[in-house]
Amino acid sequence: MKFKASTFEERILSVQYQLRTQELKGAVISNAENIFYLSGHLIGEGSGPSILYIPAEGKAILTVSESEASLPGIEHFPGIIFPYKAKDSEDNSSALALSCFKNEYAEFVSLPLGIEAGTISFRSAEILGITTDRDWFEIDPTVSHMRMIKDADEIEHMRSVVKISDLGQQKAREVLEEGISEIELQAACRHVMEIEAGIPIEMKADVLFGSRTVLIGGPAGVAGRYRAVEGNLAIVDLLPRVEGYYADTTRTLWCGPKPLKKEKIMNDLFSVKAELEKMLKPGVEAAVLDGIARSKLSKVGSFPHHTGHGIGISSFEAPFITPDSHYVLEEGMTITLEPGVYFEEWGARIEDDYLITKHGFERLSESSEV
Repeated sequence: MKFKASTFEERILSVQYQLRTQELKGAVISNAENIFYLSGHLIGEGSGPSILYIPAEGKAILTVSESEASLPGIEHFPGIIFPYKAKDSEDNSSALALSCFKNEYAEFVSLPLGIEAGTISFRSAEILGITTDRDWFEIDPTVSHMRMIKDADEIEHMRSVVKISDLGQQKAREVLEEGISEIELQAACRHVMEIEAGIPIEMKADVLFGSRTVLIGGPAGVAGRYRAVEGNLAIVDLLPRVEGYYADTTRTLWCGPKPLKKEKIMNDLFSVKAELEKMLKPGVEAAVLDGIARSKLSKVGSFPHHTGHGIGISSFEAPFITPDSHYVLEEGMTITLEPGVYFEEWGARIEDDYLITKHGFERLSESSEV
């Protein structure tokens, strides 16, 4: 995905405005997803530690390992790229990048600073000279709110990623038959998605058969050697990440004829999702959506997880559609709706991806009813 230099410049300017509003001298960004969002530097497996420093005024400084300084993802970064040599230390933590940056640009850094408390280490805080609560302010909510509202380039890219996920789901329907294992089905889905993407992709997934459909997510709920038998339900939850952005779709499929009782439960799920879809528009409270889903599904079975969540650079990000959520839907958000119902011996879940538009929504994924 190619971003324009102006995209990152606008995002950095927005952070700088918030820094000045909070009377902060700058911000140290250590969260890999936020670094990608603000600079274009996609940190993956094997990448060295990176740090992004954004002063309240002036050019931002991206500190990356020397081997990554010329990667195409950061060619449009509008600030200073500072490469450090890996031999400077055997350390491979963000404190290494921060120490190299501080040694080179100490005169640019002064307190108080915005930091991401969830990803900065005590050692990093020590390097920055942070000793009291007056020295820092949590900056992550500022960036998280920016990331909730997708721009036109992000939306177009997410459409393409969701279509790749749709292809994986189509493959799952084609190959699900008696005797196939969970991991074989997951591999088949990944294969078609990578072919379509044209590059290696990262992927999270829950592919579960039979009684294992009651498991919700890892570490227990991961694909294994369990084989499908006739009458099984299969939950296929695919989360491909393509060039930094995720889709997240879930289908509940049958191996063989549809049992009437389970088909009725699926119709209940479709009905709940359809009711929620009618409410999708700016101004709707996420907690209200969750309350409606929970009140309906609790009469059918157990509904122990969220009703939906945001997707984008993370597979699970704000806004969160939960009972205690404080979020309100806004134009430009990309979200999932994920109603599910679970019993002692089996469970079912469906999930589609949506863009909140000015007057309603656009379903990004092929409908789970297909």
